[in-house]
Amino acid sequence: MGTLAPGLSRKLKKVLESRTDTPDVLGSLNTLSTFYADNTPQARRNLRSAIEKRGLDINREFLQASDTAQRALDRVEEEVNALAECCDRIAKALGGCTASTGDIISTTERLKQELEMTTQRQEIVSCFLRDYQLSNEEINALRGEDLNEEFFKALSHVQEIHANCKILLRTHHQRAGLELMDMMAVYQEGAYERLCRWVQAECRKLGDTDNPEVSELLRTAVRCLKERPVLFKYCAEEVANLRHNALFRRFISALTRGGPGGMPRPIEVHAHDPLRYVGDMLGWLHQSLASERELVLALLDPDAVVDTGPTATRFLKNLENGSGKAESDMTFVLDRIFEGVCRPFKVRVEQALQSQPSLIVSYKLSNTLEFYSYTISDLLGRDTALCNTIWALKDAAQRTFFEILRSRGEKLLRYPPLVAVDLSPPSAVRDGVSVLLEIIETHNSTMVPASTKKPDFDPVISAMLDPIIQMCEQAAEAHKSKGSSHSSRRRISSDSSQISKSSVDAILSNGSPAPSIQ
Repeated sequence: MGTLAPGLSRKLKKVLESRTDTPDVLGSLNTLSTFYADNTPQARRNLRSAIEKRGLDINREFLQASDTAQRALDRVEEEVNALAECCDRIAKALGGCTASTGDIISTTERLKQELEMTTQRQEIVSCFLRDYQLSNEEINALRGEDLNEEFFKALSHVQEIHANCKILLRTHHQRAGLELMDMMAVYQEGAYERLCRWVQAECRKLGDTDNPEVSELLRTAVRCLKERPVLFKYCAEEVANLRHNALFRRFISALTRGGPGGMPRPIEVHAHDPLRYVGDMLGWLHQSLASERELVLALLDPDAVVDTGPTATRFLKNLENGSGKAESDMTFVLDRIFEGVCRPFKVRVEQALQSQPSLIVSYKLSNTLEFYSYTISDLLGRDTALCNTIWALKDAAQRTFFEILRSRGEKLLRYPPLVAVDLSPPSAVRDGVSVLLEIIETHNSTMVPASTKKPDFDPVISAMLDPIIQMCEQAAEAHKSKGSSHSSRRRISSDSSQISKSSVDAILSNGSPAPSIQ
């Protein structure tokens, strides 16, 4: 066998050494079997070209299949390039903006700080306007024709501003404080003058009715008007004068015409009965005093609580509460209101006392007047016209009572009864003791106010019993000296009468002292 060429020998050796059972060879053979159908010499000679042709076909198919993806990738690349160019332009623009907006940012920060300062100043100005200036609505409320709640709110705001100006004067803004105080003073004075006129007009309406009701708006107005004592006094005097005239008309009407429709009947219907006549007048005055006091208290001191206790107790309470001025104003107004009824009341009581009432009636009149003297003094005060009138009438009734006692004693001593044979008490003694017992019973049943005590009863007993005792002594002396002459007996009787008269006069001078409030 001849020697093979070296190249062929290597190839042959390589073929012989190749393993045909490897996965790569098996896979290649399987693939080759798909397109290598005829195993002919020609086919074997063209095997290489067939394989290459097959590879070309596969590559051509791959190229055709990947052409769409390639075009898509080209478009993506173009978009990416465009985005890159855009980002470059944006970066350049941002770089330019950063340089150009630096001034804007610094300006914005400066404007922001100025805005905060302006906002703070605006708040300060708003607070200043609220605390030191009136709004247009408040000015219109102070100057308008109608008086309502808005007026009082505006007036209260004026007072607050006036008080704030005093604080402003303590700072270095004294000029502004003075100017504002002057402005508020003008508003305040005008508002108070208008308020005073309105209150006076409303008070005139109160004088037209018997039982007026004080509206809440009027109470608020009076409460505000107390800040000006002079204007408040004008209004108080207006109320006093109007209610003075109204009470006088009502009193005369109660005396002469009675109530509506004749019920209750006129007080003067009972003029023949002094005790009931005087008692009805005093009861009417006491009832009117309670209603007028309630009206005046609701009007002049709307914040006070109605207190019907004694005047001294109320005065101490008022001093503790700081309302003594209100009590003084109320006493002044009530005194003025009831001043008009003093004269007609006094004239009628004096007429009743001059009608020669009986001893018991005159004593009851004195007790009734004394009871109402203390009662009305507790409500109205001692140093008032009505109380002074009642006290004077009480003294007059007491003098009338003792005058009747003295006349009875003088008559008893001037005409002493004869001594009975069996020494039994004469009828004059029995009548005197009976009257004394009735007076004692009346004294025990007398009503006495809680703020005082019962009057001393010793002068009454002395005035009643002294003439009886003297008469009995005279009768005893006359019985002993029965044989004496008529002239001597007459002289003794005259001397005894003078002694009795001087004794009763002493009782009258000492038995009716000026009463004092307990």
